[in-house]
Amino acid sequence: MEKKFKAVEATLDRLNDLQAIHLASFDSQDLPDLEQQSAERDTEVAQLMRDINILVEQVDIKNEVETKSRFLFFNDLITGLLEQNKALETKIHAIRNNLKNSMKHVSKGKNVIGSYRSSAAVNYKPKVISISN
Repeated sequence: MEKKFKAVEATLDRLNDLQAIHLASFDSQDLPDLEQQSAERDTEVAQLMRDINILVEQVDIKNEVETKSRFLFFNDLITGLLEQNKALETKIHAIRNNLKNSMKHVSKGKNVIGSYRSSAAVNYKPKVISISN
């Protein structure tokens, strides 16, 4: 039983460390690889779910006080992970909004530059190039 508790705790610690690294990457990189980060977190969360399911199947009801205190400890760790997750979500939304605004500016700039061209220059497309001159 102790091994099962340790497995859950180790997975929670790995997930905590992983999310801390991902949060720090927003400070050190302009645009972190969000898809890879999401996949890494999904893998750890899936492992956490497996570990918890195994633990719940084999939980010892006889030692209720110790079991309850362990689950309360896990609850505190998970609450911390959820707070980290909200911080990640906030940073991701900020980056997404910045990219959206930048794309709008680029699109507007393309339209403005296109409007400076004369219609004759846009329609003029040489068909043959003469090299005999």
